Amino acid sequence: MSTKNYPTQKDNTCPNPENHAEHICSLRAAGRNSELKKRTDRPAFACFNCGAKANQAGDLCAPTPLDKD
Repeated sequence: MSTKNYPTQKDNTCPNPENHAEHICSLRAAGRNSELKKRTDRPAFACFNCGAKANQAGDLCAPTPLDKD
């Protein structure tokens, strides 16, 4: 069993503001649905801040791997 390092409540911000416009939460807010579909069709990570799911960790503010069943 692996131990995950989850962000704490005080970490509930984007640590990469330079690329935040390309994160799932920003794409959703901007209505960029075709881009969202490409980046979320095989989710392997979830954002600890907002719960968004993405294929790549870099598309999220606070990614944590999804458990594989």
